[in-house]
Amino acid sequence: MRLCKALLTAVLLASTALVGVAPTAQAGDHERVRVLTWNIFHGGREPTPDNLNDLIDQVIDIEPDVFFAVETYGSGDLITDALTRRAHNGRYTGVRITDRPAGQDNLWIFTKYEVVASYPKPQGGPVSDFNLGGVRVRVPHDGELNLFATWLTYTDPWDGYLIDENAIDRRDGREPRHSVAAVVQAGRAQTQYITDIVQNQLPRMLGGNTAPVLLGGDFNTLPGADWTPSQADCPNHFGLSYPLTATKVVTEAGFVDTFRAANPDVCAVPGRTWSPLPTEKLITDQRIDFLFAKGNVETRAARIVDQRMRRHGPGVFYSDHAAVVSDLKVRW
Repeated sequence: MRLCKALLTAVLLASTALVGVAPTAQAGDHERVRVLTWNIFHGGREPTPDNLNDLIDQVIDIEPDVFFAVETYGSGDLITDALTRRAHNGRYTGVRITDRPAGQDNLWIFTKYEVVASYPKPQGGPVSDFNLGGVRVRVPHDGELNLFATWLTYTDPWDGYLIDENAIDRRDGREPRHSVAAVVQAGRAQTQYITDIVQNQLPRMLGGNTAPVLLGGDFNTLPGADWTPSQADCPNHFGLSYPLTATKVVTEAGFVDTFRAANPDVCAVPGRTWSPLPTEKLITDQRIDFLFAKGNVETRAARIVDQRMRRHGPGVFYSDHAAVVSDLKVRW
């Protein structure tokens, strides 16, 4: 009788394999996921339209499994096609998050994983689909990931410039021209937007889904954890610190800043993403582009890409933002 049961089990398992039914995720199953987060600056067409070809070469060389793109602006289909044909990483799907005509389609998500759901647009707060949108994807072992691209509004005055001006003053022996309160106030809009995203929009969109969440994009503000009093003696901080609030909202909601998790020494690895262009002559390291993760996600490595590929020869970088590449292990 035990032999018959064993044979029956074997037949059933073989039948399941033949019809292509995916196995259910088991405890301990995991997937290594490479995520690229990059504001590509006016669709990658600056300073000339030819720049887009070089920028796409860089994206292909990275071979991301997920790519959160900001300022995609009419380049989404070209990027999707190029990744599928040339990245040797399988077929990619490009999802236009910002539902506006080409040239106004800010946010896109590109992924090699199967997209199983698109989340509804934000509603009821300051955030629109120009700022946030997401999809759920299926990855090997029948696991799932929730992917959300984001862009927080820019404001003038901007806290990054105020911080840099204060650093210049301190370097030159003057009293900083901007108060701490003024710097914090300059980040109020970013804090308002991310609070709406984390406390209202994401819970409503997810509707109780408990799969890991990745939130990536251009936050237009510096990380509060990099500017506390314990980092005041970092190079080019000049003894200054600020209680910045926007990214603190995210980490207090249980998200991990993947770049800082992989590079915990702020002084040694500041992670400047604003800006690789020589026109932005800042003396402080401005990290304003992020990938945050929530759930059973382990950060294996993270790096900044801010140099042209050697085969492209000399010239300025492809965007006014550096790219952030994070290598993760996601478990189910």
